[in-house]
Amino acid sequence: MILNNIRNYLNNNSYNINLSKNQLYINNYNKIDNINDKNISIIFNDFKLNIDGINIKVIKMIDKEILFNGQIESIKIIPIK
Repeated sequence: MILNNIRNYLNNNSYNINLSKNQLYINNYNKIDNINDKNISIIFNDFKLNIDGINIKVIKMIDKEILFNGQIESIKIIPIK
């Protein structure tokens, strides 16, 4: 039972997007399409996430996990057909 719970936790493929003041945390994405100081585009299974802002910087980047810092001005979800 405990081993199954640990295995399920480690193999969890659901994504997570957290926005707090001047920080954006994303995990379990498929691909980073674009990153610069004004725009980020990240692709998930069924949508693309576009983030626009000012002075966007990557603070932390690990396998399928990324943390940005900067002034976030807009977030758009674009469905992938």
